[in-house]
Amino acid sequence: MTRSTFAGFTTARLAMAASQRSLDVTGQNIANINTVGYTKQQVDLVSLNLRGGDLYSSNPSSKIGYGVETTNVSQIRDPFLDVQYRNQVAKVGTADARQAVLDQLGDIFDETDKNALKTALSDLSSSLDKLSANANSSEFDSIVRSRCQVLMNYIHQKNADLKSTREETISGLEKTSLPAVNSLLSDIGELNDAIWKSQMLGNPALEMMDERNNKLDELAGYIPISVSYKEVQISDGAKYNYPVVKLNGANGVTYNLTAGYHGENFASLSVERNKNSQGAEDGTVSINLIPASDFPSYADVSALKTNITDALKEGTLKGTVDMLNKSGELDNPASDYRGIGYYEKSFDAFVQTFAKTFNALNQNTVPYTGVTSAPSKGYAEQMVGDGTKKAEYAYNFSNAKGNFLKHEIININGQNYTFGDGTNGTILLGSTMEESLKNLAAALPATSFNVNGNTLAGSWNYNETSKKLTWSSTSALAVNEVITSDSIKTTADNDIDSLVYSANPVNIKNFDLFKTSDGSNIFTAGNIKLSDDWMNGSIHIISSHDSNAGSTANENITLMIKSLTDSREFKYDYSYTDNAGNPQTGTISFYNGNFSQCYSNMENMQGIDSSANTAILNNHISVLSETSNNKDAVSGVSLDEEGINLMQFQRSYTAAARLMTTLDQALDVLINNTGMVGR
Repeated sequence: MTRSTFAGFTTARLAMAASQRSLDVTGQNIANINTVGYTKQQVDLVSLNLRGGDLYSSNPSSKIGYGVETTNVSQIRDPFLDVQYRNQVAKVGTADARQAVLDQLGDIFDETDKNALKTALSDLSSSLDKLSANANSSEFDSIVRSRCQVLMNYIHQKNADLKSTREETISGLEKTSLPAVNSLLSDIGELNDAIWKSQMLGNPALEMMDERNNKLDELAGYIPISVSYKEVQISDGAKYNYPVVKLNGANGVTYNLTAGYHGENFASLSVERNKNSQGAEDGTVSINLIPASDFPSYADVSALKTNITDALKEGTLKGTVDMLNKSGELDNPASDYRGIGYYEKSFDAFVQTFAKTFNALNQNTVPYTGVTSAPSKGYAEQMVGDGTKKAEYAYNFSNAKGNFLKHEIININGQNYTFGDGTNGTILLGSTMEESLKNLAAALPATSFNVNGNTLAGSWNYNETSKKLTWSSTSALAVNEVITSDSIKTTADNDIDSLVYSANPVNIKNFDLFKTSDGSNIFTAGNIKLSDDWMNGSIHIISSHDSNAGSTANENITLMIKSLTDSREFKYDYSYTDNAGNPQTGTISFYNGNFSQCYSNMENMQGIDSSANTAILNNHISVLSETSNNKDAVSGVSLDEEGINLMQFQRSYTAAARLMTTLDQALDVLINNTGMVGR
């Protein structure tokens, strides 16, 4: 069978059209060379052959094509490079999120070029050294107190900075990262729907596919994702491929981020602040996911919410959660990364050890009394007898303050009297010292003293006006009998015993230099403060615990100075609930050294963590950059390649046009010159 006379023209026309379309696409590529995320396009061509071999065609029997057909305009992408890029950008996201927090921690703890906590420790040691040379001096005690206040200020500032860093990090999750992830997921779902509708109308929607790929690349920086493509038949011979996006969990479980007939449904993430057993926020967070499903958009899918905190294995969310939730070796059990919690806990342990050490050294062992400035010596009232005056021996309480306390003992004339509730031989405590002394005087038995060699009986009373506890003789003195300070003695002609006032042994005044502002027993960087008693001067630094030592004794101050440089074990105390539900406590030892070295260790750990993470981040960025370059080599627009394409397609267009001209000449011969022999 003879081939159609005009078939060659069709071949030439299709070739010209294919070349023209290729030139158009090349121009589109060149126009978008600076467009971010643009993927190089190409014209998909196939050879056109509308019929098979014919039994009647001349030998050799062969198929002759009818030209070229433009089937589609497609993007040039390498799926492997897409996967590699997204995996790598997730690793960069993890390291970058960690580094952002580590940089803030470095600003808090690094004292390389500034005077702060370590300088305050040194100044405290110097002030204690001066107090040691001036033991029991209130002036030098106040200098030590001011140095401690400076130290407290630095501790409180660093604690506030740590809290601010944690709060800013959580706020970044709540207000920036999570909304960005949800926005990307929403955009991807909407783009899937828009692309599907566009392709239903025959439009390849390549620009929207570029936008979707950009969204997927950006999403991969936050969470680890995998992207596969599902094919949907949309009409006879027409198919639509939409991306199935999943979150790859560290536990091997995957979670759908897109779903629906053509990927129009999408997942959503949320963050929740965790609380401790007392219902207060503990500074850690949980990331929750409501995965995408095939349910219609109006359906309530809140029951599908899943905690994926531990499932995050890479990405910005992973790095941020690690810094908020993990404390490395100070976790129980130990976790794999030192986050903010490590520095908070180690700093609290530093503060706890410091406060307990100084409080223990300043522990008071001397009980206090309810009455201050009580007299110890009595005296005979000097007088000259006139026949009516009586001999008197008095203890003057005019300078005494306060009131007696329960179980305190007062010894008068060798006899002990115990204050109490008035039962079992105790002296009833009054509401004031005067009332208590009246009750004491009433309980004192009649007593005889030697007055100028004569034994005189007498009794005791308390005069509230003169504030004297006085023994008065029953009989009057003889006229002109002189009473001097030595006139009244015991019946054995000895000096009358001193009044001995003894405190209740359990009444020991607390001399703690440091207290907690919240009343708890555990010191932290947030609750430590100087004792109110030290601040108002009612207690002081104890120079010596030896009651027989002189006023210049200073061995306890020396111990305080030594404690600053002594090596000791620093432990972090924690509480937990055992398997039976019972509260338990435990300790984790994390450093051995002195106080300054312990703080330097925190500095060094932060520097090591930051340096190691920076190296990891730079390595990931380097690999990502290489992968990105490889992607651009495949999908990006190259002016050199497009220039070659321009020449290639222009020549193919010219050749196709030449083919049509040649066919026209051949047809002219066929029509005008064939069958005209002899003309």
